[in-house]
Parts: sequence; C-alpha cells; structure tokens
Amino acid sequence: MTDLLARLSSESDIHNVEAAEVGFSIIAKPERIADFSLMVRAALDCPDAPFVVFATPIESAQDGHYERAHVLPL
Repeated sequence: MTDLLARLSSESDIHNVEAAEVGFSIIAKPERIADFSLMVRAALDCPDAPFVVFATPIESAQDGHYERAHVLPL
C-alpha cells in the first residue's frame, strides 16, 4: 500500500500532482487516461489502504475512465 501511495503522490508520465490543504489531487495526462484510470481503480480497490481516494469520472466516458482523483492519507 505504501508503494501505491508513493506512486500516487509522485508526478509521472501518467499524471500530475497538485497539493491541497488536506491530501493532494492527481490529474490525468490526456494521452494516458486509460493508464491513469487503471491506477485509480487499483487505489479504489484497496480496502486496508492508509489513504482514501475520491475519483472523478469523465462525464462523456461510458468505459469508467477517470480524469482526476483526490487522495487523503489517513
């Protein structure tokens, strides 16, 4: 779980990171939406994770892709 949190909180070729008052937001790079969505789904599927994820789906997507997520470390 710690590796996933480290991956989420570090900018990459998949996403950018924006600091927030509490936690941080991750924003998909447009050309990597599918990879970003896989990473977000992995974070959402971690029931014992040391963080909570609130994901924003792409409104026009029927395939469950996400464009951003907010991560709150516990």
